[in-house]
Amino acid sequence: MSTSANSSPNSSIRRGGITSSKRSSSKSINPSVVYDYALRCAIRAHLEQTTENKIKHNTTGSNSATVSPSSSLSKKKDERQHSMHHHRSFSSLSEKFSDDDSKKSGKLTREMVKGLIRRLEDVYKARDVSKAEYLESKFRTVAKTVKKNLQQEHRYRPSGTIHNIIVLFLKTSESELKANEPNPAIWYDDLNRYLSRFIEMVIQTVKQDAPSAATPDLLDSLSGFCTSSGDSSNQPKRSSGSSVTATATSPLDALLQFPVVVTIKNLFQISDKDHRKKVTELMLVCNESALLHDLKRCVNNVHTNQSFPGKREDFPDAQAYENWQKKEVKQLTELMNSLMLMHPNLSLSASSEVDVGNTNLLARQSKNSSQINPSNSSSNTSAEHTAFTFIPTDPKGCFRFLMSMCLDYDTENFNSSVSETERVKTSALSQQSDQLLRECWRTWRLSSPYRAILYLNLAKSKFDQNELDVEDINDALRVLDRVNKENDVQFWSITDRDYLIRTFEGLQNSLLHELASGLSEYWKISPVWVQDIADLIEKVNSNSLYAENHPDSKSDIICLEESIKGAAVERWGYIEKSAIDPERDDLSNLFMMADNLNKELVSITKKKFTKPIMGVLSVPSLVMARQLPYFALEMENWAYSPDFKTCPVDSAFELYKKVLNLEKLYDEYGPEKKTSLFKVESWFLTHVKRWLMKTNQSTLEWVDNAITQDEFQCYSDVVAHSSSIIDLFSMFNQAVDFIADLQWPNDMQHCLFETFLSKIIGEAIEYYCRTLEELIKQDIFSRNRTSISSQKEAGNNNNVRASFSSGSSILDKARYQIMGDRGLHKIEATSVPADYITPELCIKLNNMEVARRKLDHLYQIMHVDDIAQFMRENVVPQQQQSTKKNYMYTIRVVRAENLRPMDTNGLSDPYVTFEIDGKVITRTRTVYETLNPRWDEEFDIWLSEDAVDVCVIVNDEDMITADEECGVAWFTLSPKFSDIYHQKDDLVLNLSPQGSLVLRVTMESEKNDIQFWFGKAFRTLRTSANDAAGLIVDKMEPYLRYCLSRQVIEKLLGRDKNRFFSAFNRVAIKQQAEPDLQECEDAIAPLLDFLEHNLRILNETLSETNMYFVVSKIWKQILRTLDDILLPPLSEHLSEVKPLDDSELRVVLKWLELLKILFNGGEDGDAIPLEELENEQYYSILAVNAAYHLSIEQLMNGYELSRQGSRTSMNLSKKPANRSKSVYHSKNTIRQKKKVNEKKAQGKRATVVDLPHGDYILRILRMHHDQLVTNFLREEFKKRNSTQNEASVPASLPTTPTSLYKPSSSSPTLPAHGMTLTN
Repeated sequence: MSTSANSSPNSSIRRGGITSSKRSSSKSINPSVVYDYALRCAIRAHLEQTTENKIKHNTTGSNSATVSPSSSLSKKKDERQHSMHHHRSFSSLSEKFSDDDSKKSGKLTREMVKGLIRRLEDVYKARDVSKAEYLESKFRTVAKTVKKNLQQEHRYRPSGTIHNIIVLFLKTSESELKANEPNPAIWYDDLNRYLSRFIEMVIQTVKQDAPSAATPDLLDSLSGFCTSSGDSSNQPKRSSGSSVTATATSPLDALLQFPVVVTIKNLFQISDKDHRKKVTELMLVCNESALLHDLKRCVNNVHTNQSFPGKREDFPDAQAYENWQKKEVKQLTELMNSLMLMHPNLSLSASSEVDVGNTNLLARQSKNSSQINPSNSSSNTSAEHTAFTFIPTDPKGCFRFLMSMCLDYDTENFNSSVSETERVKTSALSQQSDQLLRECWRTWRLSSPYRAILYLNLAKSKFDQNELDVEDINDALRVLDRVNKENDVQFWSITDRDYLIRTFEGLQNSLLHELASGLSEYWKISPVWVQDIADLIEKVNSNSLYAENHPDSKSDIICLEESIKGAAVERWGYIEKSAIDPERDDLSNLFMMADNLNKELVSITKKKFTKPIMGVLSVPSLVMARQLPYFALEMENWAYSPDFKTCPVDSAFELYKKVLNLEKLYDEYGPEKKTSLFKVESWFLTHVKRWLMKTNQSTLEWVDNAITQDEFQCYSDVVAHSSSIIDLFSMFNQAVDFIADLQWPNDMQHCLFETFLSKIIGEAIEYYCRTLEELIKQDIFSRNRTSISSQKEAGNNNNVRASFSSGSSILDKARYQIMGDRGLHKIEATSVPADYITPELCIKLNNMEVARRKLDHLYQIMHVDDIAQFMRENVVPQQQQSTKKNYMYTIRVVRAENLRPMDTNGLSDPYVTFEIDGKVITRTRTVYETLNPRWDEEFDIWLSEDAVDVCVIVNDEDMITADEECGVAWFTLSPKFSDIYHQKDDLVLNLSPQGSLVLRVTMESEKNDIQFWFGKAFRTLRTSANDAAGLIVDKMEPYLRYCLSRQVIEKLLGRDKNRFFSAFNRVAIKQQAEPDLQECEDAIAPLLDFLEHNLRILNETLSETNMYFVVSKIWKQILRTLDDILLPPLSEHLSEVKPLDDSELRVVLKWLELLKILFNGGEDGDAIPLEELENEQYYSILAVNAAYHLSIEQLMNGYELSRQGSRTSMNLSKKPANRSKSVYHSKNTIRQKKKVNEKKAQGKRATVVDLPHGDYILRILRMHHDQLVTNFLREEFKKRNSTQNEASVPASLPTTPTSLYKPSSSSPTLPAHGMTLTN
């Protein structure tokens, strides 16, 4: 037999059963005695078979040898044949189907009953005539009777076994045959034939209708009975006159050839001569009379409470003894009745039992005993034991010896001489050995539990010697379980109960030893084998008798822990040794070690030991508790090695994955009381920081590469952005996934990783936006310079000066030397801007919008809100340090609006300076001739943590005189205002006396707030898109002002040619016809073409959101341009600008309506909605029309009402602007409906209109040259300045220096490295 695991020298459990001498037999067994009594049992079996054969021959009427010398009387022939018939009918059936320990007859099922009923019905209705017997009327009658009985008793609720049905058929057949002929000798062969055919029918039914019940045991039993029953029927019937030749085989030879006798000879290895001699001697002793004597003696011993076969003291209580006694007497009585029926002459001596027994049998046994073993003849002197012929003195000892010999013989000869089919099912014994043991067990009156327990005990011994395997033990336990079901344990004898407990104790030790041996190599053994061993132990522990004596059976399993722990340590040594290679570095060796360990632990947790053995022994837990501390020590050693901080980051994270898998296995399958083995933070935190720093350093390069490879074409037909934004966020997503895949165990550190990564993402987006802004500037301004600088190619110095130096007057050259590039914008304004609005420029704007959407998606997948909440709840504020920190402030000067006009032309040449403590720290470039300049310049300044007051001054640059201040404002830089800096997109400073300055202030410091960095990124995208749109509009502004100007109006009205004579010819001017709508449209036709061309590009390329955003800005610029035509800028001085007359004013209003139609989309109205176009600034222009020609007093009163925050209505004598009527026609339909539009323009006149805003009133007053107006303006601006200075300072962000309110203890100083300026 094969073994499943090698024994371990470290196992503390001794293999083998309890073999104490107190438990063994008190006498040693003599093999010759066992040989002698085994032969006696074989002779008894041969006598029974010989008797059956002789009965068959006698029924044919042939001359055969008599069965016994005492049966020669012819007058006893009928009686003898009658008794033979009963023996054949009932005793043989008992042999086949009624073994108490192992019934081979199957349980009757509904399918079997239905099949038999159908086949029996086919027979008696003559539908089935395949057999000769089916044509006989008596057989049909029997079939009908049996079918009727089956239909009544078993059709719906079958009960009993197939054995009961066969007995029923046998009795029915006997009754039917005996009805006409009382002599059994006449119809005995017919009975055999009928029975054989019925059993064939039963076999066919079981196979076809109930295949699940067709067990090999049942089919073999039925087939064997069918064959023996059919022997006589298959022989041809002989006539009374025929003779049969006597067999040449003698009774001795027949006995020697009997299979059981041959088995005994081979088993004991007796020579032919000695064996023949012994058989000859025993033939004289072992006859029917001796067998009957033994049976009677057993019955007598039971009634007289003798030690054999059992007495009252052998059982735990009276009920158990009575149950055994009743059963034993019944069996013995049935055997005696069968024997006397077979031999009627034996019944004559039944009344003189003692004479029959003592006269012949005792003398024979004494004689035979002296011949077998003369040395032991004196020991068998007890009358109780010497009274038996077939039963030895120590039947249990002899049976144990015989079974041991059979098991040894079959085990040794299993592979060579015994075929698999010859083995008994569920047994390690061959069929020959099992037949011999059954004959001896039945003859020696041993109990079924004893035989099953003995087999289990001997199989266990073979298992200890590695001659049998687990399956054999399992088979033995199944046999014992079957016996337990057939014989209640409560009725067992005390000896059998004790024997069972001792056997189970030995088996338990053997199984535990085997399991310990296998677990000593836990990485090799099969999980099926472990489960088989565990199942056997469970079966042992589940036995009620064993459980009563061993309540704490789980403790034996726990004892195996030490074996597993020792094996785990030994296995770790092998793993460590196999992983270390001197030629590799420490990290590679450690990675190999982690990989090998991970594979092995996965194998034992996922495949071999998925659940604890017997529910208490967790092999993975014990292995991890021993091996993982060694691995953790190796990790610690690596963490303190010199190469730890310089190892490749990728390799470190490959190791991290292995360690993380080990930690998961440890958490899931490790011991219940876990220790902090995996210090992942200390082992890999350094490498995560290195990765973050490397990512931070590479981010700008990623952005550059993405932009460099981007051609700013639509990525596909369904999207309006280019590849750079996809590449950029692909890198972001990869970084985010990397951090998420780490599954970092420390939540706080994980949140810090995400926060730092958000900072990297924010800085990358900021750099991306700045780069796109520079590209947009190049797209806009580089194209603009092309037409102006076309003359540069002819010069050597490549500057604009060449265009002014050649062909120019002396006055122009002098002016260029003084003004420099100041006049370039005049040249740009007079020409149509180049095609600077291109699809590439629009895609850059789309990229910014898509970036906002993708950043929002990134915000969600990174769970920014959850991280921020966790940080706020768990971060402990650090104590303030005594050392001061330095902070870097980045100030971006964006633009200014509504500046104070400082030049005679009503404009200014502004630039911005910043001062700290009266010292100028930086200034911007000058933007010429504008009141709404845009600088977009940025500079950095380093300051300490103390608050610093900054003075920002907008100056007007003059070429000859000193520069003048346009406006002044103060603000404070301090770390405590960092949230305000970053939460607001723009910081708007109100300048004194008028105007506003837009700044963006950021402060660089380590801020562990992920929402802060994402918010900054969102604001960067929003402000960058706004700045890019502003650049587009700024580029248009000069051309818009050129096309929409007073000069164009004068040209339209024909006043530009006779301006000099206008003072002398006012009557002619008044009589000139006012231009119609078409003429007004033609006057700005170049502008309309320019706008239509560019709006079409914007509409085709920009996304819908960006389209509305950019076009709205263009519209606002147009409104500002028209506003500047109507009014001079806001100032405290009188303006040289003259008010427009009615004709000029109506031209401006017609332009306003024409442009509104264009932006609204013409007749379709599918462009910018009117609600967006008719904004506050639009209505302000219409309101200016209403107040344009009011008197000074009316304007002053209106201004006072405006200051009070109320709006009023006044009855005016002049015609107001009609706001209820607008032109909703496109440019192309104006000519067709010109007259209709002119009539609508002269529609209803309203008498009520709102006054414009107060600033508009002041601007109108500037055009009235009157001393009253001069004084009024001076007083109002003085009030404004005083009110602004006295206003309360906001607590969040001071706009007035704090030094004006309290003295500073120490003046702030700039750091040594000062500040940097970036353009």
